[in-house]
Amino acid sequence: MKTLFYAAALSAGMAASPLAAQMIAVGTASPGTLFHSSASAVTKVINEEAGIRATLQPFASANVYIPAVSEGDIDLGVGTVHEVNVAIQGTEHFSDRPQPGLRAVGVMFPLRFAIFVREDSDIESLADLAGRSLPGSYSSQQIAVTMMDAIYAASDLSKDDVDLVPVANTVAGANDFATGKVDAFFFAVGAAKVSEVDAAVGGVRALPFEASDENLAAMREHLPQGYFLEVAPGGNNVGIMEPTQIMAFDAITFASAETSEDTIYEVTKGLHENKDALAAAFPAFRAFAPDAMYKDLAPVEYHPGAVRYFEEIGLSIAN
Repeated sequence: MKTLFYAAALSAGMAASPLAAQMIAVGTASPGTLFHSSASAVTKVINEEAGIRATLQPFASANVYIPAVSEGDIDLGVGTVHEVNVAIQGTEHFSDRPQPGLRAVGVMFPLRFAIFVREDSDIESLADLAGRSLPGSYSSQQIAVTMMDAIYAASDLSKDDVDLVPVANTVAGANDFATGKVDAFFFAVGAAKVSEVDAAVGGVRALPFEASDENLAAMREHLPQGYFLEVAPGGNNVGIMEPTQIMAFDAITFASAETSEDTIYEVTKGLHENKDALAAAFPAFRAFAPDAMYKDLAPVEYHPGAVRYFEEIGLSIAN
């Protein structure tokens, strides 16, 4: 199947080169999502800095491209550490279908998430969402269900307290918000889609978390790698009106165990050495810390090519 991806890339006009045998496909979510923007930046740097031809392959969600990476149909993906963890273990939305062929390349940056309302809404807190309508179900993006459960728990709410409108994924939920079908929507802070919705409705505003130990413990019942992070207005933080506590956990680049060690070595080297190029392609990479790429992500193992590069430059795995 991988041959089909490569053939598509060549038919799109990618010229043959001595590195054609190393052409790789990078899996990502739908255009407009943070992961599409992130994977686009990774693909750009691989092409321009790592000397390897790479092509972006969008899918409806990570539910689809994570198995494609595990099975070796796609070489790389960008996603959440939580989702790769549960995929390997065969739990949550990967129940009874574990994905053992996944390997980490490195930690990229904190993923930042919030629930947004209209800027002029009378909804001022997460608790105020009780009795309001929100996107739900997320039939093709089950990680969003887990994350919303974590948000409800950290806000002393439950699904029963809100009116859920079924959607396929977070993009569909944002579209429903823009057309007035729901009162709030869940999305990544800094994503292009948030800017699009902000322009469409005349302004959006993120709802803050109360960053208490009790709320953190409640969040981690559903999202063990989650943490609170304060973000400030400015840059691409659309909807952040003042310093605001939001939910965060890490984005990682991951690979298929079948992708060659030499290829992943060059990919890892290219990412580690080119923070400026990554940040220029997508501002979320301003938070990328190259020397923090090699972080303990158990049960996710690192790809041998990534380990070889990290050991070569003297990085040790960090807890």
